[in-house]
Parts: sequence; C-alpha cells; structure tokens
Amino acid sequence: MKIKQILASLMAVTVLGAAMPVVSMNMPKISITASAEGTEDYTKGTYESLSYRAYSEHIEISYCDKSAAEVNIPSEIDGLPVTNIDGYAFLDCSRLTSITIPDSVTSIGYMAFDSCSSLTEVTIPEGVTNIGNYAFWDCSKLMSINIDKNNTNFADIDGVLFNKEISSIIAYPAGKTDASYSIPDSVTSIGGGAFCDCTSLTSITIPDSVTSIGGSAFYGCTGLTEITIPESVTSIGDSAFQLCTGLTSITIPDSVTSIGGGAFYGCTGLTEITIPESVKSIDSSAFYGCTGLTEIPIPESVTSIGGGAFYGCTGLTEITIPDGVACIDNYAFGECFSLASLSIPDSVTSIGENAFYGCESLTEITIPKGVTSIGENAFYGCAGLTEIIIPEGVTSIGKSAFHYCMGLTSITIENPDCEIYDNIKTISNDTIYGYDNSTAQAYAEKYGRKFESLGEAPVTENAMGDINGDKSIDSSDATVILGDYALTSTGKESNLTAAQKAAADIDKDGKIDSSDASTILQFYAYLSTGGTETDMSKWLAK
Repeated sequence: MKIKQILASLMAVTVLGAAMPVVSMNMPKISITASAEGTEDYTKGTYESLSYRAYSEHIEISYCDKSAAEVNIPSEIDGLPVTNIDGYAFLDCSRLTSITIPDSVTSIGYMAFDSCSSLTEVTIPEGVTNIGNYAFWDCSKLMSINIDKNNTNFADIDGVLFNKEISSIIAYPAGKTDASYSIPDSVTSIGGGAFCDCTSLTSITIPDSVTSIGGSAFYGCTGLTEITIPESVTSIGDSAFQLCTGLTSITIPDSVTSIGGGAFYGCTGLTEITIPESVKSIDSSAFYGCTGLTEIPIPESVTSIGGGAFYGCTGLTEITIPDGVACIDNYAFGECFSLASLSIPDSVTSIGENAFYGCESLTEITIPKGVTSIGENAFYGCAGLTEIIIPEGVTSIGKSAFHYCMGLTSITIENPDCEIYDNIKTISNDTIYGYDNSTAQAYAEKYGRKFESLGEAPVTENAMGDINGDKSIDSSDATVILGDYALTSTGKESNLTAAQKAAADIDKDGKIDSSDASTILQFYAYLSTGGTETDMSKWLAK
C-alpha cells in the first residue's frame, strides 16, 4: 500500500548519521472513527470472505479477506439488514476485481476500498447517503463509479463521482485513461483526494466556479505538467498537489490566503511558482522536497512559515524572509544545501529546531537582536559559516545548535547568562568570545574550547522592583525575591543576576530579603487600586 511504503521510507530517513524526526506529509489521517453505535453491544461473525459486527438492528461489514477476488455483500445476515461498510473494510484487497453492494447499504466508510488495485468498476445503490473521504483512494485500475439514478445524494457523469447537485466532485477514477478533463462549471469545490493518483491526466481545467481545493485533491498526478488555479479559489488544502512530479510551474491567484501543509510536497519538477500578496501563511511542509526551485519570492504579507516548509529544497540559492515573520519554525530550511544567501528580519524572535540543518553553502548569517532562542540542531552542518554573533537577547542555545560547523572559527555570545546546552557537540569551533565569568566562558573551559574575553559583562538596568524584567511590577517579582531569600538563608549562592539584584534591593541595605518583597507587594496593591505612579522609586520618595 502506497501510504505504508511512503511512511516506512520516511521513518528510515537519517541525516549525517543522526535520526531525523519525521516531518508530517499531511497524508489523509489514518485513524478509525467509531460508528455512532460504537458503545452498543455487538457480536462478531463471518459470512464467506467477510467479517462483520452484528448490532441489535443492523449489520456492519468490518473486514474482507485479502485473497477475495469476487465479493457479493448480502442484503441481510441472520435476518438483520447490512447497512454499513466500515472504514478500511476492504483495505489492501488487491485481488478484488468485482464487488456487489446491496440496496440495504446506506453508508460507505472512510477509505473503505483503499488500495483495491484490481477493482475496475463499482456501483453505488440508491440507498447510500454517505461516502466517506478517500473511499476509493489508490484504486489504480478503477475506471468507473456508477451511481443508481434513484440515489438522492450522489450522481455520476461518465463514471466520475459527484454529489447530487454536481457542486462537488468527489472522486475521479484513477484508472481512467483520458489525458485531459474539464471539471463541470457547476462545481464549487474539489473534494479531498478527488484526483488522487490519476497519472494519465496531463491537463485539468478548473472552472471559475470553484472556490476550494481539498486536501490531497491532486495527490500523485504525476502526468500533470501545468494547471491554472482560478481567481475564485480562496484555499488550497493540505497535500493538494503533493507528489505531482511533472508539474513545472504554477501561479497562485490573489484570492488565496493560505497554502496548506504539504501542498506542493515532493513536486520535484516545479521550477517556478508565484505566491501573491494575499497569502498570509505557508503551512508545514508546503514546499518540502521541491528540488527544482531555485528561488521563491515570499511576499511581505506572509507572517507564518510552518515547520519543514522548504525542507530539502536543494536548488534554492537565496531567500528573503518577510518582516512580519516572528518564528523560523522547526526544519523550515533544513537540507537546503545550495542556500548561500539569507536575510532574517528583525521581527523574528525564535529560530526553531533544525531550522537551517545541513545548509552547507550558507557563508554568512545575521541573527536579529530580537531573537530569544536558538533551537536544537538549528545550524547543524552549516560548514560554510565562518563566524557568528549571538545577540544579548538570546537566552538559550539548544543541543548541537552549531555542531559540524566545520568552518566556524569564532562565535560571540553576548548574553553572559545565556543557557548553553551542556554537551560537547553544542558548539563545534575553536574560539568562543564572551564576557568574564559568563556561561560562554564556563562552556569553553569545560569542553576545551579557546575562550576570548570581552571584558566584564555590562550591567543591564532593570527598573526598581521589576526583578524578572517583564516591564511590570507585581506579585511575581516578590515571589522571585522570596525564593532567592530562602536559598541564600541556607548559605547557598544567589541565583539572581547583577541586574536583578540591583532591582530587588528596594531599601538599598545591601541585602535582598522579605522586607524588599513586602515593599513590592505594597506597591503592587497601590497599582491594583488605581495608583497612577508607575515609577517605584518616585512612589517611595513621596
């Protein structure tokens, strides 16, 4: 089964000898939803090649023997009507060539006939009111889905499955051999997996009536070389064009506001794409593995770039991240081997895990002053970097953040209290620059790195009473003082920085104790009851 093969291959992926967490491919969710009668008592039974659950008033088909070639589902078993074909009931029945569904059946579950690769035709009776998503996923030889003309919920046109109103296309049989197809003008939505694995199609015309393209809608349409998305479309679902390896260019209209997760995952032939200013977010894995792309102009409107969004875009040489983006998410640009130029805007506050993993061509990068954290493996394997400055706002550097940065000769850590993950692989370079008695010095000395002093650390002024530096004075500041007072009272060293100590010694007696905490709580009570003086020192002087 294709899904199993792909997931298995992803689970086996390793990078530079280290296991890499799997980035979501946004495949149809493989989860079984219990029927409404799930809590009702039932008995299990078998009928020829079928297994079933018998409830008090009906029968649900739950499983079919994988060796079955022809199956006639009975309309009743032991006097009870057969009404349901459960999700995955015929999963991987690759020998199944013929199936008869009786008029008693009203529901066909999620992925019910998934990977029935020998099935060429199926007829849906008039009583069916529900067909679950991806019911005919990966039925590679299916030529026709025929709907009884008296069915009030579904219809077919030349074997293509629609809802009764022909406003939604549900499934185009993957075994059809036509090279082109025009979606009827009445259609407003393209359902999830509607054209899954339709490898014969090289051209699909989408009418202006369509407003949404569902998840995995064109998944695996390897013969598709180009497609025009009309201005009427507002959303492109997860994995919509995943593994459309023949697709070379695509223009996204101004009407689209989001590009779903994995939307163009694995589109290795894609060399050009236009993203309009209307797009606000690029979801996880959106362009994962698009090896043919050399540049991707991201508009200023984008504020969110999801995890793995451009992972493995090995042809990408430069990219500019818009000013509104706050976070470079996990794996966002991992293994973009050719990426040599990158601009990170001042709006970014965090660099996620593996964000630039393996970007070996990257020779220079400036980390903005607003960044507060650098995640695990963030710059792992960036062999082209020679020096880097980590600004004072960064409070933590994750495990192996700069491991295998073989060209890195110096790294400057401006925050004397930055938390550096305690492992020899966190920083792999000769010289670490930092302040005296800083965590940078402690790390360098512990792991045999050369340390160059920047002198004494500058004392950053905190406003009186603002111990935690959050620009407000409240009970949390008093709590910090009391916690530290409890620590020092037992003879242990204070955990407070110099700036925190200066802000905490309210009465200026050289001690930080319960008296200081009490004064802070009094000031907090004053503010809470409408006090207008926000400067604690001025309040004390009154």
